[in-house]
Amino acid sequence: MSPGMAAVIAAGVLRFVEFLFPAVATPIFTWHVTLSSQSQPYQFTLTAGQPLAAAVVVLLAVSNYLGVRMAGRFQVVLTSLKMVALVAIIIFGLLLGKIGGEASNTYITLGRSGLGSFLMILVPVMAAYNGFQSLGCIGEDVTNPQKNIPRAAIFGSLVVISLYMLVNWTYFRVLGLSRVAQSHHVASDTMVRLIGNNGAKWITVGMIISALGALHSNFLAYPRIPFAMARDGYFFAFAKRVQPLYRTPSGAIFFQACVAVLLVLTGTYQELYSFEMFAIWLFFALNAIALIRLRITEPELPRSYRVWGYPWTVLVFGIAGFAISLNL
Repeated sequence: MSPGMAAVIAAGVLRFVEFLFPAVATPIFTWHVTLSSQSQPYQFTLTAGQPLAAAVVVLLAVSNYLGVRMAGRFQVVLTSLKMVALVAIIIFGLLLGKIGGEASNTYITLGRSGLGSFLMILVPVMAAYNGFQSLGCIGEDVTNPQKNIPRAAIFGSLVVISLYMLVNWTYFRVLGLSRVAQSHHVASDTMVRLIGNNGAKWITVGMIISALGALHSNFLAYPRIPFAMARDGYFFAFAKRVQPLYRTPSGAIFFQACVAVLLVLTGTYQELYSFEMFAIWLFFALNAIALIRLRITEPELPRSYRVWGYPWTVLVFGIAGFAISLNL
């Protein structure tokens, strides 16, 4: 789940870089792998940009290796720049945007219908919203977690939802549904129409910074899980190593970096986010089951948080998680 998320974000960085430097999409070599479970050989293509994405993963891993406090400050800077870029797109869209072309009939020919189609559409949407659960992973590093984690989760989610909806409304308003669906660089293509190529390049740089911020937060949060598991004897012992000077979970950070590099060198953007969402939502559903089970088996256990609408909110969340994964 965690290295997969890092690989997805790094592959997303490549998409933005492609807009500025199309040459990074140039294939270096193609390899056809025959699998007994597949009627057609699997085509593996390594592009010039994939080693670049791997280097970005290593860079962000080293940043988190050098200390939690420095990593946290770096994250604040990246998040601020990310929000500035998104707000700029929204403002330009409001001031300069015109309604895009009408939607075509392309979207009637998906070959799926009803609930299955809706669940399939949710996969990239949930990939975009993914990260709302990250705060729990850094609970040991948060001051007064009983108050600060819920505040950050609620406020942060509301900010992300608002920005996500407003920026997508801007894309559809400027480009129209058909062009949004066909674009690999939606933000950049939107800005080309609004302020021309030069302005779009600056916004694309902002989107690259946005993706780097997401990747950085991934390395800030998720190595804490294999670290805690290893410390309790449930994972490989090397993951419980702590860097003596910077006090960071160095073993877990570099483990995540190595697996993420392997994934980003071998998978496409769509393959990576599909695999990642399958794993994440399957385990979200198992989390819901675990929560209900622990409430029953250990009713006297001290609990820092209450779940609104329990057990119905938890059941709905768990059913949605299983539905997304099984459909995918």
